[in-house]
Amino acid sequence: MDNSLNGGEYFKPPVIDGGKKTKKTLSLDKKDGIFALLIFGCVFVFIDFAVMYGFNLGFTVAFCAVFAVFTAYLAKRDVRPSVFSCLCGLLSLAGSATFTFSRNIFMNCIMLFLVTALFTIYIFGISGTFRHGEGGARMIGDILYGVFVSPFENLPSTARGINAAAFKSKNALYIIFGIALSVPALFVIIPLLVSGDAAFRGLVQMIGKNLGEYILVLILSLVFAPFAVAYAVVRKKNLDAGKSNAAVLKNRRFFPAAAAISFLCVISVTYLFYLFSQLAYFFSAFSGLLPEGYEHSASVYAREGFFEMFAICVINVLIISAVNVFCKTEKGRGLPAFLKGVECFILLFTVLILITAVSKMKLNIETYGLSLYRLLVALFMVMLFVILAFFILHIFAPKISYMQPVILICSVLFIALALADADSIVVRYNIDAYKNGRLEQIDFAYFANGLSESAVPYVAKLAQDDGEIADDALNFIIYKMRNDPDISLDFDGVTLVSKRKRDFRQFNFTVYSAEKSICDYYNSLSQDTKSKIYNYIAENESDAKYGREIGIEILIDSGNVRSMEFDYSIDGKTVCSGGCSPADESLSFKYGETVYCQVPMDSFVYPEIPENGIFGISATVFTKNGEEVPIETLCEWNAKFGESYRFTLHEYAENKFELTPEFDLSGDYTKAEQQV
Repeated sequence: MDNSLNGGEYFKPPVIDGGKKTKKTLSLDKKDGIFALLIFGCVFVFIDFAVMYGFNLGFTVAFCAVFAVFTAYLAKRDVRPSVFSCLCGLLSLAGSATFTFSRNIFMNCIMLFLVTALFTIYIFGISGTFRHGEGGARMIGDILYGVFVSPFENLPSTARGINAAAFKSKNALYIIFGIALSVPALFVIIPLLVSGDAAFRGLVQMIGKNLGEYILVLILSLVFAPFAVAYAVVRKKNLDAGKSNAAVLKNRRFFPAAAAISFLCVISVTYLFYLFSQLAYFFSAFSGLLPEGYEHSASVYAREGFFEMFAICVINVLIISAVNVFCKTEKGRGLPAFLKGVECFILLFTVLILITAVSKMKLNIETYGLSLYRLLVALFMVMLFVILAFFILHIFAPKISYMQPVILICSVLFIALALADADSIVVRYNIDAYKNGRLEQIDFAYFANGLSESAVPYVAKLAQDDGEIADDALNFIIYKMRNDPDISLDFDGVTLVSKRKRDFRQFNFTVYSAEKSICDYYNSLSQDTKSKIYNYIAENESDAKYGREIGIEILIDSGNVRSMEFDYSIDGKTVCSGGCSPADESLSFKYGETVYCQVPMDSFVYPEIPENGIFGISATVFTKNGEEVPIETLCEWNAKFGESYRFTLHEYAENKFELTPEFDLSGDYTKAEQQV
């Protein structure tokens, strides 16, 4: 084939490579390789210290290690981080400390998200890799892209770069060879050391005992460490700097201003009608707007519509944010003036709604007491006030940064609440309100099941008072001693001590304070009271969890029973409840069927236990047609654990039932005819 051209020049045909793409490899040096190993170590430590040991002191220590390594790797001489990013870093450290001082799982989940977000802002700031600055909402897009997209895009090239940097150096190869060579020698040396020294033998046994756990941590580290290394390298090399799409950013304002104005005007008119309806509360001429029979009481006002109002506040903030981001602007003047006015009206209306919601929450707390969720909602309302204030400021002064102060102020508020221990604030408020007569009772069940161990020190002080409240406080303490998995105590009936042999990674100040308070309270009691508590808990620990219970057998002498509920009492005071339904999920019990119910010892709390009083049972029957029929009889007798008692449920008239005992009655048995 003649490939010459007319001019005598030789034509070389193009070489076709089959579309094969060249794999990208990052140029990394020895320093990058060393920090890759350090980051892998941080991931291992974090999983071992924080994840495996329940987000306590171990989380704080591990996070500080991660913070130090990433700071050392990403800090650049030619980049001067802003005050904002440095403050975010300090706040992330303060947030990590809350895991040592707080045990509320819900609070810790929120704090985990907040610490991660603040640390991410800090990382972007010290590495100088914000693509659109740190003052506006677009920084959120930078963070989301830099965390969830860019590391995965650059993961293969980062792995090849680390591999090339490691094998470029002969010393690295020699190190790997030396480690491999030491393995056979250790198989000989370690057994000799174990047989020759007791302390080393104990250390090896401890490592062997936890070998499975360490293998799991190692596997998880191998899974997550490559992402952490790629994330650090992307930030170090600023690999996503060229990803900014100017056309997309320019065209993001696609929503016409006229459409935005008409949309917000409709919303505004609706809010004006709402404000008009509120005149019914203040002027008799408008009272016809209220529903017939409406009674305005403190409890109704406190509960009515609060969460709806709070939701409206959040929706308004999101609407205004979307308009500011996507609405078209006028050249050189920003958003149209009329649009700004409508936005300002909606935000001021939101402030008014928020003030109403605050008043409702205040009355709610005064009426029903403080709970963790009420406290958090109150805090979030304060945060909304901060957001609204800076939104209004930003509408009239667009050049003023609103994102930075909002992030800093809201973070400081939440971290301060966490460091102050929100649970202890709830407990202190409710106890103080009860002592001052603002609350009629203290909800110890909420303290036990809705809050962390923070309640224990304050309830222990309350147990030292006189009266019924002291008995309830004692019941709470015994419940915590028996059922709280985090509280671990040793006692012989005379002295109660805390088990301090647990790993330091599990240390939590709240749990430590709870254990110390229980020990101090118990050791201050009389010997007689200590013996009763000890005997009760010792019996419970020995065999109560293995079938020690009161058995209730009920013969159904009716074909009209769909299900039943029972209340169990001691000396007339209800202490626990239970229920039963057909085992085969049929519509009702069969005539002549026997129902078996068990009341385990764990259902009782000292001193309200069968050994100290008269055990009682009352029942409510649910018929096939859905009617709820309470049985107006309380059956009481001296019940004993390990015994079973048989009853018959009779239907002596339509939807009229009677529960009668079939066991041998003793002189101590009473069947009291009384309204339950």
